[in-house]
Amino acid sequence: MRAWVHDYRRNLNELRPLEPGTFEPVKKPSRKLAARPGRGGIEWVGGLGAMPAYVMGEGDPYRPETLFWMSAEGAILGHAMGKPGTMIAAAAQSLRDTIEQPMIGPPHAPERVRVASPELAAALRGATGDIEIVCSPTPEIDAVFATMRERIGEGTAPEQSYLAADIGPESVDAVFRAAAALYRAKPWKLVPSDQDLAVSIESLGVRDAALSIIGQMGQSLGFVLFSSLEDFELYLDAAVAFERGHEPRMPPHFALNYERGAELSTALRKEISVHGWEVAGPGAYPWLVAIDEDLVARPASARELVISEAIALALPKLLAEKKKTLLAALDGGPAVERTLLVHTHAGDLEVTLRIPFEPPASRSSFDLIADLADLGRDGAEIDDAARRKLEDELVEKFASSPEGKGLPDIGACHYIMDFAASYFGASVATLDARDLREILFEIVPRKVSIDATEAHSIIEELRAFYLFLGREFGLKQAPACLRVLGSDAAKRLKVALSDPSKFGMAKSLFMGGREAGFEMSSQEGVASWLRAIEGQPLPASFRLPSVLPFADRGAARTKKSKRKAVSKARKKNR
Repeated sequence: MRAWVHDYRRNLNELRPLEPGTFEPVKKPSRKLAARPGRGGIEWVGGLGAMPAYVMGEGDPYRPETLFWMSAEGAILGHAMGKPGTMIAAAAQSLRDTIEQPMIGPPHAPERVRVASPELAAALRGATGDIEIVCSPTPEIDAVFATMRERIGEGTAPEQSYLAADIGPESVDAVFRAAAALYRAKPWKLVPSDQDLAVSIESLGVRDAALSIIGQMGQSLGFVLFSSLEDFELYLDAAVAFERGHEPRMPPHFALNYERGAELSTALRKEISVHGWEVAGPGAYPWLVAIDEDLVARPASARELVISEAIALALPKLLAEKKKTLLAALDGGPAVERTLLVHTHAGDLEVTLRIPFEPPASRSSFDLIADLADLGRDGAEIDDAARRKLEDELVEKFASSPEGKGLPDIGACHYIMDFAASYFGASVATLDARDLREILFEIVPRKVSIDATEAHSIIEELRAFYLFLGREFGLKQAPACLRVLGSDAAKRLKVALSDPSKFGMAKSLFMGGREAGFEMSSQEGVASWLRAIEGQPLPASFRLPSVLPFADRGAARTKKSKRKAVSKARKKNR
């Protein structure tokens, strides 16, 4: 996020950097709040949502979260922005800051604050004096985010490009060559629309991802990649819902889509021409795009570029095998699985393709914990998607274990494992007792919005979790971690969760709007502010493919039932 702010710093003259993604205003003389007796039933509205564009170049791409405070009449009184997952913990302090220094009018406090999110309401209650916190719909906040989506989506990015800070011309050249070879192989001519493939690229953390070949009806040629078969099933349901006029949430996915040259911008066509990147035909310009559940698109990351190239190189090799064998597999016969070596711009990779997709046999307990330990081996960066998939399996086993069955709820172990990866580059298989102590008594109070009365249940769950890990897996650091969770742990955690000085705060990146001359009390002012932001490294928009990958949604109506029928027939023939 620091890169995004750099050129905008002149409009944020009260901000100074603390750590990546965190900002704090220069201290000003404190002003007393307006006297409470004068509030007269004032109501404010608060809400939290994701910006409709991505920040790139800071590790994994992310959509910043924005918190707004408004008067009931629609005037924006305050706002704050931070990385995903940080703003709930910062909400109470942000509200206090807005009360002390609203964007319009003198300092004043509301009698009540209305928010739609139960999590946001819980974070505010008890932390904002005697202000009443009401959990109820907030159409005013919805209107602000709708305006943001409309304004950011109206234009195009200043100059879209296949290149990025970590993606050079040589990398793109390799992907174009692989995409051209895949286009000439025409996989959509062989693989029917009701089938999908399993893809594993172990060195990149891809395990049993679901690959759907698109273009059987002559539209939107290419492929779509999902992290799991379950996400692919949700995608099919969403395609049918779109056809019926609904707007469902889509599972995140990645697509390599072939476009006509005329559908690309002049800048992109010029870039392709200047670098001499290979294109297989006038309708074969590759466009790589990642799409999230809100249908907000972003460019491919460097890792996704390598994955796309590897798949585009491996598929023609698989399809070059005897057609009779492949057709038999697609018609209910034995599945075909091949591990193929491909030469990508990032080095040689092994790609395992299985056609059609069949869920893998469940891994053994030993393999599960070993796979978690392998994720960060030799200092390698942990792939979050692979980690979460393994952790979900682990927690399922925990929930059904003797240690986990008696627990009313299971949740603390998830955010402990998330913080282990984020702060220490560790999985639960490698996290040591010292780092667990820091997560529990320093990071959790700073980052997690939870009532202090929950301390006992958190410690109880984590004790059960580590007892399970020690018994089931023989986890060597389990005894030391259990000592961290000893008899005084619940009391110590409760004290930490009750201490406001430990609360983290991601300060607003938009505080300079008023100082920069924008009228922030109106929708028009907000729109003007967003237009100014559009010129910064956060893209104004990222173009979706001209035909969405689920455009063949008439076929999607029956695709899911066909897949089930084929799977059932295959099992019967074994």
